[in-house]
Amino acid sequence: MDNFANEFMTKLDGKLSPEQMKTVLMELEMFSAEYNIEKKSTEIVTYDNTIPECYKVYLVSKKIEGLSLETLRTYKCNLDEFFQCVNKPVQLITTNDIRIYLYAMSQKGNTNRTIDGKRLVVHTFFDWCVKEEYLDRNPAARINPIKFEVKPREPLSGIELELVRDACIDYRERALVELFYSTGCRVSEMVRLKKDDIDFQTKEVHLFGKGSKHRISYLNAKAEVYLKKYWLTRKDKCDNVIVTVRRPYRGATKGQIEQILHKLGERSGIGKNLYPHLIRHTTATDAIDRGMNVTEVQKILGHEKLDTTMIYAKVSQEAVKFNHHKFVV
Repeated sequence: MDNFANEFMTKLDGKLSPEQMKTVLMELEMFSAEYNIEKKSTEIVTYDNTIPECYKVYLVSKKIEGLSLETLRTYKCNLDEFFQCVNKPVQLITTNDIRIYLYAMSQKGNTNRTIDGKRLVVHTFFDWCVKEEYLDRNPAARINPIKFEVKPREPLSGIELELVRDACIDYRERALVELFYSTGCRVSEMVRLKKDDIDFQTKEVHLFGKGSKHRISYLNAKAEVYLKKYWLTRKDKCDNVIVTVRRPYRGATKGQIEQILHKLGERSGIGKNLYPHLIRHTTATDAIDRGMNVTEVQKILGHEKLDTTMIYAKVSQEAVKFNHHKFVV
């Protein structure tokens, strides 16, 4: 409690008068007297005796390989759940144990898509165990992928995109929308983006994606105009491209950026949730519909596999119809 109170009061220093500080500290001590407050751990691997040693090593190895913190947390959450359900040493886990685990997940109301994601995490872990010689075979190898319906993600229409633009209440919101649309970047890449990563001369935007992988995307005219206008309104010295609106100025977080877009979507009246990946999908679809080669779109989006790009970039039926009439004569 003492450490928590000290850190909390330090953050308030300069914002309250000495008398107010004393009152807050007194109230804080009285309120928290019956609570045990511990600092939340940010470690990916917590070393205890309830998980297999090879599992700990697996997570550390994936961290070294450069997987994002979000991906590592997803792996850990799924594998923690798996080991708690199976409750066996790794060497004794069978194919049927994994099947029973997946069935238990289905009984909890998870969709087939979610269950297949859990299957893939478990399969990947046991594959690693075999390669590292912890096991002779992968008990998940005989479990086939779980089929699920892939609903086509509908991009923003031209009218919807314009409604979103019109609903922006300041240059920060407009710059954010235009930068997402121009570059096709992920929200995690937007969070990492610094001013020095943007070159207005060459129109290049240097993005750092999954596993710190670097790629180059580009500014269109609208993104450049509104980004410059936004930066002229800023009074901070922060080097992030998008920052918070209140002191102390910091780079906007993933949650803050998602919240900005969510509220913007509601104001726009488009009738659907507006989120970063929807704009990214719209970028890909529009680029292909207007004639950009799919391999070039793949480079802009930073996809390793072309199949992934084809999932995101759904060519509209109207474009197919137009090109059929144009080329099949």
